[in-house]
Amino acid sequence: MQAQLAMDAASLAAQTILECSGEIYRAEETAIRMCEAFGLLRTEIICFPTGFTLHALTDDGQSLTRIKRVKERSIQLQTLDDVNSISRASVEGRMDAAQAFSSLRALRETPVPRTRMKVLAFAVSAGFFSVMFGGGLREFILAAVAGALVQCVSPLLSRLRAPATLISIAGGFTASAATLALITLFGGNQEPVITGAIMPLLPGLAATNAVRDTMRGDLVSGMARTTEALLSAVLIAAGVAIALML
Repeated sequence: MQAQLAMDAASLAAQTILECSGEIYRAEETAIRMCEAFGLLRTEIICFPTGFTLHALTDDGQSLTRIKRVKERSIQLQTLDDVNSISRASVEGRMDAAQAFSSLRALRETPVPRTRMKVLAFAVSAGFFSVMFGGGLREFILAAVAGALVQCVSPLLSRLRAPATLISIAGGFTASAATLALITLFGGNQEPVITGAIMPLLPGLAATNAVRDTMRGDLVSGMARTTEALLSAVLIAAGVAIALML
């Protein structure tokens, strides 16, 4: 029973890290260290952005395996830090397998930030990006409004289980269409407003993790994340282009 709980806790930690867009090496090292801390032997794990396989042996030679598929990924840096804290507590002996598993389940059930907070953060980011690209106070306000509209549309499509490709295109289209409408009504410089509105959409973390995974030797993950980042950027640009052409 303890061995099963240990495997469940380690696999849940790795799954949570991957779902929060954590690095591949972080997911693998966390699972290995937790398994070793809970007394499992010869732990092996292979991770990809979309899933992993974890295997270990008990003291009496029993083979244990967990296979998980990761279908949804988002950026949750606070959750990553919380998983790391649970992992450290397990390695230091301050948590047993049952406590670690319970803590991870409670962490996964924690409510995500409210939509209004996400909209506000996206709007402020878009506004400051527009200033960074040469806009003034008017462009700041227009980019903030356009960014807020983008952040209202994307979660709606996510709740409807729309594919990631459609969400990327819709984000770029919404940013561009909202900017054109706002510029027509209130005037201003179009380029910094559109640029500011789409900058928070760009897959910066995915591109960074792709480079880190590649440099650490996780070539399959690095190539997969590079392709994902490039495809997302191209689709956002396509959405902007469609709105401009229409």
